Amino acid sequence: MKTDSEPVYILGVGMVRGWADASSSLTDLIFASVSAALDDSGVDIQAIDSVVLAAHDLVDGRSLSSMVTAPAAGAYLRDEIRLASDGLSALSLASARVEAGETEYSIVAAWGRESEGNYARTSRAGFDPIFEQAFGADEFTLSALRLSAWSARHGCPDDAREAAAAARRDRARNNPRASAEGRRPMLATPLVADDAPLMADIAVAAIIGRKAGPVRIAGFGHGTASPLIGARDLVGADALADAIRLATDQAGFGARDAQALFIDGATLSDEALALEVLGLAEAGQGYAAYAANAAINPGGGGESGWCYPTCGLVNAVEAYLQLTGRAGACQLPGKPSRALATGLSAMGGQAAYAAFLEAA
Repeated sequence: MKTDSEPVYILGVGMVRGWADASSSLTDLIFASVSAALDDSGVDIQAIDSVVLAAHDLVDGRSLSSMVTAPAAGAYLRDEIRLASDGLSALSLASARVEAGETEYSIVAAWGRESEGNYARTSRAGFDPIFEQAFGADEFTLSALRLSAWSARHGCPDDAREAAAAARRDRARNNPRASAEGRRPMLATPLVADDAPLMADIAVAAIIGRKAGPVRIAGFGHGTASPLIGARDLVGADALADAIRLATDQAGFGARDAQALFIDGATLSDEALALEVLGLAEAGQGYAAYAANAAINPGGGGESGWCYPTCGLVNAVEAYLQLTGRAGACQLPGKPSRALATGLSAMGGQAAYAAFLEAA
């Protein structure tokens, strides 16, 4: 149910997305994205009284990585919280703190530099060491298992898959913030080459606060599922279903009422199948809906650059740009007034997040 709490606004955003830039360290990329968000918001760094980060030691390749990287995000001598989950969870926590009156302005930032590591390999560490790690599975193996289970129920619509892949490539090509280079992960059957995301180096940030701004955070939802792969329905994605239900209750409107839809997924198939969970496509029609609806990932989704744990916050930033009419060549006609952004944790979306944003 819709609440009457004080509104929280996104005031400005910044993002750096590329590949193996030898002239910039990870801290340089973080500093650039946060500085861009501050400039965009018009909020002075001295007014910031909290910082919420989404970053992961395994992705960064450093123990207690935030001790090195957090100052570049504005956290030096400030209240700082770091989450080792998707970037949208950081936006949710920061929003809750502003709404509760704990803080006036907050920096929200997330980053990952795939060119310095290998997420497919490091993601194996998330599996249960006794029962699951012996299989050698990684994040993209779970995507293959999900698609295999889905195909057993609905068949394998090759034409629709190819149409969705072509649409995603076209949308990424129009995105001025897309990475021009990157790396493709190795995938398992029944995934195909078109499913692979373009792994990139990403640092992304947003400034939020109670001061009225161009975009209001209308509703948030979280969902969680069992960490054991065999104990959950990968196709039904209960965590994502719970997240969208709770976000809808808080916002007072649902996914079908949003004119811009930014859907997270490690692969094209994950993005397409999520549409069915979100109520944006009938069962078995996820690929067809993806291809037919230009409002779904108008910036190209994972084809424009993907790196955990930035994805949900990237989606929120892309949604903000659509709602403010600043998305560039991938701007949807008519300037949308409502948008949905989703984010998924590692382990095939064991935790999921959904956010509705609304033009103020």
